Amino acid sequence: MADSLVSFAIEKLDKILEDEVASLLGVTKELRKLSSAFTSIKAVLEDAETQHLKEQSVKDWLKKLKDVAYDIDDILDEWTTESFPSQDDEGDESLSCNKKVQNFLSPFSCFGHVAFRHKLANRIKDTWERLEEIDSQKNRFQFKIGNAERTDEIEGRETGSQVDESATVGRGDDKNEILRMLLNETSDVVNEVPTVISIFGMGGLGKTTLAQLAYNDDEVERHFNVKMWVCVSDVFDVKRITKLMIESATKSPCNLEGLDPLQSCLREILHGKLFLLVLDDVWSNDSEKWDKLRVPFQAGAPGSRIIVTTRLEDVAWTTGSSYIHKLLALSDEECWSLFNRRALEHRIAEERLELEAIGREIVKKCGGVPLAAKTIGSAMRSRKTRREWEVVLGSEIWNSGDVLGDMLPALLLSYQDLSPALKQCFAYCSVFPKDWEIEKDMIVKLWAAQGFIHSKEGEEIEDIGGRYFDDLLRRSLLQDAEFNYDRNIVGGCKMHDLVHDLAQFVLGGDCSTVEIRKQASSNLNNIRHSFFIFSDEACEVASISATLYKAQKLRTLLRDPRISSVPRNLFHHLRYLRALDLSHARSQNLSRTIGQLKHLRYLDFSFADIVELPEEVSNCRNLQTLRLSNCYRLEKLPRGLTKMNNLRHLEIEGTNMLKYLPQGIGRLTGLRTLTEFTVGGGDEGCNCRELKYLNHLQGSLLIKNVEKVRSRDEAREAELHKKQHLHALTLKYGYDGRLDDDEDVLEILKPHTNLKEFIIWYYKGSKLPKWIEDPVFSNLVKVELICCKGCKQLPGLGKLPSLKYLEVVSMKEVRYVGGEFSGDTNNDGSGGVVSFPKLETLSFGGMPNWEEWELREGDGQVMPSLVEISVKWCPKLKALPHNLPPELLQRLSLGISNDGMSSEAPLPIFPNLNHLEIWGNDELTSLPGGWLGQLKALQTLEIYNCNRMESLPEELQHLTKLQQLKIRSCRVLEERYGDGGEDRDKIANIPSIKIGWY
Repeated sequence: MADSLVSFAIEKLDKILEDEVASLLGVTKELRKLSSAFTSIKAVLEDAETQHLKEQSVKDWLKKLKDVAYDIDDILDEWTTESFPSQDDEGDESLSCNKKVQNFLSPFSCFGHVAFRHKLANRIKDTWERLEEIDSQKNRFQFKIGNAERTDEIEGRETGSQVDESATVGRGDDKNEILRMLLNETSDVVNEVPTVISIFGMGGLGKTTLAQLAYNDDEVERHFNVKMWVCVSDVFDVKRITKLMIESATKSPCNLEGLDPLQSCLREILHGKLFLLVLDDVWSNDSEKWDKLRVPFQAGAPGSRIIVTTRLEDVAWTTGSSYIHKLLALSDEECWSLFNRRALEHRIAEERLELEAIGREIVKKCGGVPLAAKTIGSAMRSRKTRREWEVVLGSEIWNSGDVLGDMLPALLLSYQDLSPALKQCFAYCSVFPKDWEIEKDMIVKLWAAQGFIHSKEGEEIEDIGGRYFDDLLRRSLLQDAEFNYDRNIVGGCKMHDLVHDLAQFVLGGDCSTVEIRKQASSNLNNIRHSFFIFSDEACEVASISATLYKAQKLRTLLRDPRISSVPRNLFHHLRYLRALDLSHARSQNLSRTIGQLKHLRYLDFSFADIVELPEEVSNCRNLQTLRLSNCYRLEKLPRGLTKMNNLRHLEIEGTNMLKYLPQGIGRLTGLRTLTEFTVGGGDEGCNCRELKYLNHLQGSLLIKNVEKVRSRDEAREAELHKKQHLHALTLKYGYDGRLDDDEDVLEILKPHTNLKEFIIWYYKGSKLPKWIEDPVFSNLVKVELICCKGCKQLPGLGKLPSLKYLEVVSMKEVRYVGGEFSGDTNNDGSGGVVSFPKLETLSFGGMPNWEEWELREGDGQVMPSLVEISVKWCPKLKALPHNLPPELLQRLSLGISNDGMSSEAPLPIFPNLNHLEIWGNDELTSLPGGWLGQLKALQTLEIYNCNRMESLPEELQHLTKLQQLKIRSCRVLEERYGDGGEDRDKIANIPSIKIGWY
């Protein structure tokens, strides 16, 4: 880490030296000395980082160096802050050198005070004296001068880090053995419900991967009624684990508090059910806690199972395991397969041949640990020459196992392969506790707040940070990513425990997870980054204050959401904070001293109870990210917000009480994120023109109260067509709005053709804009038309070449859907082109007057890629089009009634349909006869809201591929086909049956 800090210190010093203000302080000489000394030290840091593994004196020397690097960064940050004023009323962002000097000398500015200038100069001189001593000490260590540092260049994105069976090597026998124990009824111990199976072994062997393979096996899916997955990690909190089990079983949040109601709820969920629970990464061998946790398990059916993964055999015995599976190391050949896939497969044959022998020697040093083979393989991918591979093979780090402990030398070598910027970003991830989900968007903004990301000409820091994240993922230093339709990461990634240990190791004590106790005991004097968690629910605000008082060098303060109290004096001592998380805070009023945090770049108030941000927040002139999402009580933003010219991200979605944005928001031309823009708000609010110059906006934008756009000219001045970086736009009208000009205004509010998602709510016009069906929107993949109650026909969305997802809800005036919807302007099916060529998911709902849906048969195809259809709450629609493409359709959700769907025309047969949902009503008495039996590929059948239906079709017994049946809100069916019901035996052939509120 020291090399990263020193590199950025040199870069900042050189930039400051170009500023005329330096000469006015009389510290130009000292600044040049600092830069020179840092440069001299930087040349030997590669060797110093290796020696510190074994030499305590070198470790102490590096610690002093890092402290100086941190301090000079603070000084230079104050320099920059005070010499550049906030945006003035004219919004001039580019200040000339003369202007900066004038500001510097101004008697009315803080920087102009003689005392301040004198203090800053003294701090610079003191820092130089400390660094001079450190520089002189380096000679006695006889460090070697290192090679040229690695650059920040990153290879193209690769997305192979998700756990899947095809990427797993050498665990087939292990998986089969675990499956045998899960599915073999004779393996139950008498009167033991459930049976516990433990998987234990050293870190990095793939215990979690093996549990995932078993958990997701098709036969396991059919065998168990309820499945739950909980990552336990270091803290064995019975209440937390119980809540997570409930949420995993129900797939919904649990708001219960207290152990007794939680366990009662879990007992009800498990009652009589065959369940599988995975408790991943368990460390506690506290038998008392385990006995307390397992109380509700007795309600489950015999044959239920628990899988425990752990590094400790003691844990396996504490849980009363009936079977303990010790996971062994892979063979060298199996490790070679993992290494080769990452390091060599992309190379030409001659390169592979030249490097294979060295690669196999490197693999032998991985000790059969798949995590080591994957990470070092990813690192070797970017090393091109034989010489580079030989350097890795001969590294002294392979002989540092006694120092690294459980950490593997291969992991440290993978770290050393990173560029200085990527090293800092990687190490910083350890600020989160183990097994914490790290969100990409959040961590990139935190990296930016710490100054780890430096923009390059023509590139956004968010894009550079995104590539850093993807590179860590590619190198297996982050894992467990999930992707959406656009191959963007959704949710969070995690760090493997060993990788987390490595990240904390290289930070050298700069980062700490702090447990808040009744009595503050943590030593945080030298901690730079911290995450606060509960260890005692009875801890008080005073305990937090006492702990924080010791942490005066903190740059990052993040919190467990359960810590909802905020000490009033929080900001008095934490003057160097760059990132502060106050999300979920219960305080409605925030201390005005927050304005003293001059270094602050990231501030998170999401889900807090605050009603109003104090005006002093606008004094945090370096602030880049302000997160206010889901602050349900927030009514007002500071007026000074409009002068915070460094602000890049303003996140205010879910702030329903916030009725307007302050006038002048359009001056924040550096904004990259503005999640919501509210039109109107009286004399203090904004009109649509404020959007004109916000052309750097990225991501998603919701414009509320569109009906308050007062004229076509105002709509035109918003210039939405210039917002080329927006990928999602939502236009939301108020419930009560005018009708005049709505159609013209909407036609003018045409976005840029790069748009990927478009959603419109509560539009009252009779027709949607022509641009929405223009094929020039070739990137548009998702469209939602919601509550457009005045529209009488659907637009020709079939002409959009990339549309994949379409949802139409509550368009009450639509009676007919035909050729116009497909884009056939002649409405005669003679277009001869493919309509909806990429559409995969089509959903209609809440259309009470829709009577006919017709697909014209002509020369062209319609919806050739369709995989899923949903048609619900459309009571007058008699039939689906008979010529819907049947081959690819796999999922169908259908609202059926006695006088609606299926009452007159037969339903189409979809030969490959594997998932069917039937939504009925209180009048529906039976399912359409004969149709269900022809769905030979059906695997899952779900039936909802059919209270008068008395029986299931006999043909259900002939659906040989049917694996799962779900019935809910069907009173009679639940009685007859539930456990002990008179007709239960008629569905006994279906492996998985879930009836009622399972």
